[in-house]
Amino acid sequence: MITETLIIHGGDLVEWHERSGFANKPPQRIAPATLHIEFNKAPQALYVHHKPQGTLLWHKNSAGPSKVVKGIATDADKTAQPITSYPIEGNVSDPSGRYLPRIFSFTLGSNNEHQVSLYHSPFGARFSNAGGIYGQVGFDDGKTAAWALITLTVTPSLGAPLKFVAQSDIHGEFSLPLNRLPALTKDAPTTTYSATLEVKALHSTAPEALVDPDTLTQVDIANGKNSGGDSLFVKTLNLAIAPGTVAKVVSPNHTLIVLKST
Repeated sequence: MITETLIIHGGDLVEWHERSGFANKPPQRIAPATLHIEFNKAPQALYVHHKPQGTLLWHKNSAGPSKVVKGIATDADKTAQPITSYPIEGNVSDPSGRYLPRIFSFTLGSNNEHQVSLYHSPFGARFSNAGGIYGQVGFDDGKTAAWALITLTVTPSLGAPLKFVAQSDIHGEFSLPLNRLPALTKDAPTTTYSATLEVKALHSTAPEALVDPDTLTQVDIANGKNSGGDSLFVKTLNLAIAPGTVAKVVSPNHTLIVLKST
């Protein structure tokens, strides 16, 4: 016979996920022990414990108080009633250089799970037989588009469109392997797949200032120039992707992928 039950609530869990490449792949966790993680804004007496599957954060005022209930605990008894929620802000980087640094923010409390996405640097990206693209993004006023998100949507001859994502480094350079892109069939009518490229970036941020990739907004991309030499902009850039090759992508009549600054 159970006369009483001790209830101790856990804390919040932060999972560090790799998001580079094929967008719909299963989540791939990155062990926090391999990363350099700093919490710049957090409550005093915050308990931080790095585990293989993520980082556990616990605070006595955010996880709900421990308690003893008579008999078997009900679902209502087990539900945490947090006293206080706390804003958390920080930054994460990879000492090995495989992943790009970023800032993050979320609210601590109620035993929540938080996912922080990390993207490969050009150094950390690895091309396979499927091929890929690489390039550099910059604004039309000459400013580097550091930390931009580049999304490529490829439409194979058969099957649904496939989406791939990469992030640019402090110099605006990126590499995007197209793993899982199917090879062309022998009787394929063309040697390429049609694709569209879009970019999310933040013009107001200095290159040396880290960003939260989740807060970036879509920007227009140069798609050639008019007779006066001014760039013409579109929302998405149309491309032709040849499976099995690694190609540099630039805006037509430009030396890089040019983004609209205003």
